Amino acid sequence: MSFQVSIKGDVEMEYRIERLDFEFAVVGVKNTILTEKGFEMVPKIWEEASKTGLVQRLIDMSWEDPQCKLESLLGIVGEEASITDEKFDYMIGVRYKNEVPEDMEKIIIPKSTWAVFPDMKNAWKRLYTEWLPTSGYELADLPCIECFYAPDHEPKDELWVPIIA
Repeated sequence: MSFQVSIKGDVEMEYRIERLDFEFAVVGVKNTILTEKGFEMVPKIWEEASKTGLVQRLIDMSWEDPQCKLESLLGIVGEEASITDEKFDYMIGVRYKNEVPEDMEKIIIPKSTWAVFPDMKNAWKRLYTEWLPTSGYELADLPCIECFYAPDHEPKDELWVPIIA
């Protein structure tokens, strides 16, 4: 189930609520990120993953058993939505049900509710200072998920933020 909502600031912040009534596995490779350098380090990790073939490998894995929600390349950010430590783990992965390759790891995301923002870069900039204080929602104790869709998909990316509903 999903529906659209907007939060007013200088410019409305568009989002929708998604309830995922199932748990799912994400398989990929984790990296440790310095929180203060996150916006600098994460793009470099994706660039390196593209150069080494990891991105293509994950795309190929995702086509073994495509899923209807979060069917994109995923960036799993931390262990909880509120990142307050000096470092956090960032996993580049995909939803995957088959055997986990030896050089990857798996995390399980339980049934949960999400605020989904269609403009990830803008959402990250405004999430904690504008949206959270005015939304009426509390963050759930799950990681945020960055979704990077295929080139012909609109929107190109989304930020999924776990909330307590």
